Amino acid sequence: MPSYRTNIELHHAATDDYLLLDKELRSHQFSPESKQQIADTAKSEKKYLRIRYIKEGNIALQEVVDNVKRAAAKTGKKFSFTVLKNKN
Repeated sequence: MPSYRTNIELHHAATDDYLLLDKELRSHQFSPESKQQIADTAKSEKKYLRIRYIKEGNIALQEVVDNVKRAAAKTGKKFSFTVLKNKN
């Protein structure tokens, strides 16, 4: 079964934007791979936000790309991303 790795960056985004991105990607069955520490501008505490995700399944690369685009677009921010198909 193929697996895909995606790395996503939202441009000029706040913590809430990354939390929305995380929610949207999870709704498309993406699993977080790693965490990145980002300061929450509204609070003095640190939040851990996931920016790298894994998706497994019998799906085409283009479908994964479309899922990432839809999820990132829901934040209303400009974004950039990469999707890599892992060799199995």
